[in-house]
Amino acid sequence: MTTRVITGAVLAALAVVLVLHGGLMYFFIMLALALIGLNEFYRLVRRYRPLPLAGFIAVAVMMYMAWFRTPFGLLGAIALSVLLVALLGLLIGPKHGVSVRMAVTLLGIMYLGLGFSALLLLRRLDIGAAAVLTVIFGTWAGDTMAYFTGKFFGSTPMAPKLSPRKTWEGFAGGAIGTVLLVVFMGLYTDLGPADSLALGAVIAVVGPFGDLFESLVKRDVQIKDSGRGLPGHGGVLDRFDALMWASVAAYFLLTVVLGF
Repeated sequence: MTTRVITGAVLAALAVVLVLHGGLMYFFIMLALALIGLNEFYRLVRRYRPLPLAGFIAVAVMMYMAWFRTPFGLLGAIALSVLLVALLGLLIGPKHGVSVRMAVTLLGIMYLGLGFSALLLLRRLDIGAAAVLTVIFGTWAGDTMAYFTGKFFGSTPMAPKLSPRKTWEGFAGGAIGTVLLVVFMGLYTDLGPADSLALGAVIAVVGPFGDLFESLVKRDVQIKDSGRGLPGHGGVLDRFDALMWASVAAYFLLTVVLGF
């Protein structure tokens, strides 16, 4: 726990500096995290023989479009990713398992590419720094509160076959923690109380399913942690699983629903 807390504090401080600074440093750090996370994902599912090179190229192009071009450019990059993986499938030829290889490769591209591209797109909004920090700390607050609420009060398993330690009591505690923190942060940004409440609710609901999704993959391949790069937290996927899902949902809410 001590190692986990120290690592979390360092990550929080670095996140504040990085998000507030923005610019190329923000882009390249997000790109590096995305590629490390994608490598972790492909290592998790290596039994299905993904096509890593196609994944790395596709995610890099997606994030370039998200940061330097437009959201519509990101859509073009997604289409290009599908074509790239399909082309490699054709080059491999009609060998056993080629459909699974292409499908797993695309899953990694969409999972990591969309998640980290959303963090770039959020930073480009007029309330960019505030939006990104709110999503980051809202997600992490939910994780922390869910852990302690589940530890002391949890008794009803949420998904016993995927993650036996997760409980509905922990989920409720995490949701309350997320909403309270996001609303509090909204008092000092341009979000406003109503928008902050909506954002907090979305993060509180969507984030935990990102965590469960990674648990589903790890349970399938029977591996506990995606990596060991973050002491006390595992790998990039273990730390950013909920955040990636929350970022995509937050960007949709802020742009499509709330009009930022």
